[in-house]
Amino acid sequence: MHKRCFCGSIPGLLIPIFFLLILFCSSAFSATGVLLRVKGKVNIESHNGTSPAKTGMRLNPGDTIRNLDGTASVILSDGKMLAIKKGANFTLPTDNETGSRNTLIAKLMDTIGETTLIGKGPTVKAMVRGDGEVMLIYPFNSCITSDQLRFEWEKIEGVEGVDIFLKAPSPAYRYSFKVEPGKTRAAFPKNSPPLLPGTRYYWKVTGSGRVDPKALTSKLCWFSILGQEQVKKMNTEMAEIDAIRNLDENDRDFLKANLLISYGLYHQAADILERQLQEFPGDKGIKDLLVGLFKKTKNTGEAAKY
Repeated sequence: MHKRCFCGSIPGLLIPIFFLLILFCSSAFSATGVLLRVKGKVNIESHNGTSPAKTGMRLNPGDTIRNLDGTASVILSDGKMLAIKKGANFTLPTDNETGSRNTLIAKLMDTIGETTLIGKGPTVKAMVRGDGEVMLIYPFNSCITSDQLRFEWEKIEGVEGVDIFLKAPSPAYRYSFKVEPGKTRAAFPKNSPPLLPGTRYYWKVTGSGRVDPKALTSKLCWFSILGQEQVKKMNTEMAEIDAIRNLDENDRDFLKANLLISYGLYHQAADILERQLQEFPGDKGIKDLLVGLFKKTKNTGEAAKY
């Protein structure tokens, strides 16, 4: 009588099965989405009930976009872009009904959700300015690219000159330079000690001559120069957004604004969102996002405008 032999161990057989399970789980996920543009009356129906749709709203698997008398555009987590026409409905796919997750879109969705949540927080009041306080305009607590390095501030009256001070704790950096009176903008002098990408620098402006220096000065603001590798990666992701099909220019700009936010380029992002809010003044989603951006930069004066 032949005896059956079992060659190999159970744990050894379980290893390939384990990796197959990992592969299956990684390829099957629940589709999520985000609304890019809402016009007219559109509702979102979910397990929590029905709520009005707005730009930037996060959508979950099984949620239904119901257009009552409006239109909406949505981008799914696999990168597919959909335009929901007037009177049409769309339900987000559930497990195994969609493709693989798009890393860039997932990052943008997280940025939209985080910034919008900040914008929907407690209302901020513009900070009370002290006597003689000078307001800085650019850069204002934001990352910038090296080609956008400059300094802007409001005009200082009754002074003989303007001094700009820069400093950083690590690596230690201290530098100042003078600007002609009446100027409200200055380039970084070419013969200045170089600024290192990724380092947070603090700067302020002070009026000089004929006045008490403490009477006409600004508070400190920070800025950081984005490194070349980050700029290269961002440009690649910008090209990915340009390659998304069925995306109109407003929706494309909305995604690009959030990509800029994810890299800390708040000034460029704010420019885009402010233009969009002028075009769509009733869009509360854009407003929440813009307010959230200004709160991130601690620019309460701008946040309070909205």
